[in-house]
Amino acid sequence: MVQQLPDRYRMVFSMYVLDGYSHKEIASMMEITEGTSKSNLARARQHLKEMINTWRFNNNCNAS
Repeated sequence: MVQQLPDRYRMVFSMYVLDGYSHKEIASMMEITEGTSKSNLARARQHLKEMINTWRFNNNCNAS
């Protein structure tokens, strides 16, 4: 599901969650502001939640 995220969201999510970079480091590497990094992470998480909920809903409906 992470691979399905929009590029910027996926990059920030991966760098922050998987690689352990700070928002300051991500901002510097991606040439964006720290606020943009934080916003992209929040949006990535929201997208992932929606994808997981959709997957759960579809699998629960198909199991009946």
